[in-house]
Amino acid sequence: MSPRPVRSPLLAALVALAAACGEKEVAPSLDLVTVACAGTPPLDGVTHLRFRVSGPGVETARERVSTVRWTAGDVPALPVGRARVLEVRAYAGAPEHGGQLLSLGRSAPVDIAEGQEAPVRVFLRRLGEFVPVNVSASPDTCAMPRETRAGHTATLLPDGRVLFAGGYPPEAKGARPASGTTEVFDPETGTFSPGPDVGARAFHTASLLPDGKVLLAGGAEALDPASMQRTARIVDVAAGTASSVEPKVARYQHAAAMDAEGHVLLVGGRSAEGSPVFKAEGFDAASGRFVDVPTEVPRVDAALTVMPDGRTLLVAGGADATGPQADVMGFAFEGNTFSRLSAGARLQVPRVGAAVAMLGREEDGPRPVLMGGFNGVDPEKGARAVGSSEVLEGVASVGDGPALLPRGNACAVSLPDGRVVVLGGRANDFGTPRAMDRAELIIPRKDAQPSVLGLPLMPQPRVGHTCTALADGSVLVVGGVDDSTGEARAPIDALVVMPPPRD
Repeated sequence: MSPRPVRSPLLAALVALAAACGEKEVAPSLDLVTVACAGTPPLDGVTHLRFRVSGPGVETARERVSTVRWTAGDVPALPVGRARVLEVRAYAGAPEHGGQLLSLGRSAPVDIAEGQEAPVRVFLRRLGEFVPVNVSASPDTCAMPRETRAGHTATLLPDGRVLFAGGYPPEAKGARPASGTTEVFDPETGTFSPGPDVGARAFHTASLLPDGKVLLAGGAEALDPASMQRTARIVDVAAGTASSVEPKVARYQHAAAMDAEGHVLLVGGRSAEGSPVFKAEGFDAASGRFVDVPTEVPRVDAALTVMPDGRTLLVAGGADATGPQADVMGFAFEGNTFSRLSAGARLQVPRVGAAVAMLGREEDGPRPVLMGGFNGVDPEKGARAVGSSEVLEGVASVGDGPALLPRGNACAVSLPDGRVVVLGGRANDFGTPRAMDRAELIIPRKDAQPSVLGLPLMPQPRVGHTCTALADGSVLVVGGVDDSTGEARAPIDALVVMPPPRD
């Protein structure tokens, strides 16, 4: 018989000194949410729990093991300091005797001060299972976004919340009205709340600025036929406001990336007539202004990323008027604008509509990995999905990446532990591009080729969705279009998946 799922708040906050070394500690008040609103119950088949505390300066993680009927004394104290994480692992069988790990949950990093209470909430989630987000106040209730969206953006904010902006709700008969609304997801409560209006826009970009505000640039304010949104917005989620700023060029379906100093580069995209936009421009967060970039970037559907040095931005893939391009273009902000860097790197497989994400932890030497894409501009006209990846070593070289499922227009996100999750996108289905439900986990290996682990299927194929790595190591998947049956359908739920741990 499976243990009864419980949601147990333990309200105890005791300050203690560790006898061995005199280190100050605080006993956490743990709210362990063990109920799901759908899918496999997190405690189904679970017999034991392992509690683990980690964080900067904690050289050896503190662990305690209990049965599923845990008590306050089973939870390790949190050392005083910053970014403490309490992790809970749930096993079938005792972990020290080879028990099977079934579920996992982590707190968001929390700063612990001597003498203060330490309330900590952990959502326990079944490993690798895509399930709807649930509400902490009523865990058997699924949280729903306020709108259905595709072609929108999702931005992880400094406080762990997620800002969703714009996009369009896929409607019957192919209608795609652009949205000007925003909403904010709070992973601590599992709820969505409205944000400020930002003007109708879809297929725009969102960049988190150094001050915690979000730059929304470009996008189409209407899609059928297309007309451009000519005003960018700087969204202050804390204040609930959105101010306007004028870009140099109106565009949509473009790419944007920001360096460590708050300089945003925008490249590519399309005009209202569908013609490519080759003029690049920059945004300087310090002055709040857009700036001209003297170098044209003749690419559409390219990937744009910042290198680990925080200074160099690379444009990889995409196509010009002649087709997919192999040359990698490098840029850096110098003086008052972006300048092109001397570069010699070339992709082994030119590709359009590829995804890019940073692979590896800081101590491993992280590098952006370029994943999938199509070998031509239009998959409706014979372009095939690419099943390879390439590691962007810098402006001078590109290395081999792992083999992946062939797909283009996928969503890829870096996890806090350096791994990358790739979700959805489009693949060729007997010559027709269709949304797919496949998910993969790329695992970096020091001085070796990364490995790839297949994750369970998403409940519904998606393309045009967003995927966001939350502070607890899970991935939030919202929106998109499911055209796998030939008719566009809108997934309405917000899903979360907890990948298996790295260790």
